[in-house]
Amino acid sequence: MKKLLYRVVWTVLCIGVGAYGALTISSSPARSHPYFLDLPRDRPVVIAHRGGADLWPENTIEAFQGALALGSDVLEMDIYATADGVPVVIHDETVDRTTNGTGRVASFTLDELQELDAAYHFSPWNAPDVTPMRGQGVIIPTLREVFETFPEAPMLVEIKARDEQLVERVLDLVQEFDRPYKTLLASFHHSVLQQIRQRDPRVATHLSQREIIPIMVASWFFSGHLFTPSAEAVFVPPRRGILPVATRRFIHAAQRRNLFFGVWTINEEAEMRRLLARGVQGLLTDRPDLAVSAVTDARYTRR
Repeated sequence: MKKLLYRVVWTVLCIGVGAYGALTISSSPARSHPYFLDLPRDRPVVIAHRGGADLWPENTIEAFQGALALGSDVLEMDIYATADGVPVVIHDETVDRTTNGTGRVASFTLDELQELDAAYHFSPWNAPDVTPMRGQGVIIPTLREVFETFPEAPMLVEIKARDEQLVERVLDLVQEFDRPYKTLLASFHHSVLQQIRQRDPRVATHLSQREIIPIMVASWFFSGHLFTPSAEAVFVPPRRGILPVATRRFIHAAQRRNLFFGVWTINEEAEMRRLLARGVQGLLTDRPDLAVSAVTDARYTRR
């Protein structure tokens, strides 16, 4: 009986070691994508969330102009489709929070949508009772207008809806404006990310939540090197409830797999500096003014 138990344990151990070795040999890091090679290499990257939503009316041309003028490296934005199928830059499924209109984005034609005031409810972080840009002609832009206005700016474009036609139209615009290496396409929907990768493998994406969990858990056991990533980046919040997510161990495991590691949405300077000290490569923030200052601090500048 003891001999049998010994043989079973020895067999399981050999299989485990063999599987571990096979995974180690067969796994490979993420590809080195031109999108990230064109970003600053000597310091962490500032990603202006919705263009800097605490400073300007979010997801507008005015916000993107302001973010770039401050020194932001990447413009982040959100995409829905109008009733006539045009990809437009807006975060919510409805227009209620950001404009003087009401209703779902998909219930408006583009002409109707652009009659709305996209700065109607905007108040800067330091003057919450003031609406300084109301009535100044700020509109919800199309993705085409953003691409036309900022042809050289790296962008992180999040497709909000699980909508195959919307994904196709966004990819058509990326190709039309020759931006496969200047645009990272994002989504909380795994199926959307899969569609992007299948349709145009040149475009960078991030890991979906179901793809993040295995490598994050593996990092707890120093086994992140066993995974071959299906994307080029990781974007996570610092915490999920009581669970720390952006830990040093996870950050380093992801980076060893050649994954760009970004965190969202970080608006307090002290938290920015804590995360930078852990080694994050990108800060997604509504306060690009604070982030630009933090990432250019000599302590976080790579030499």
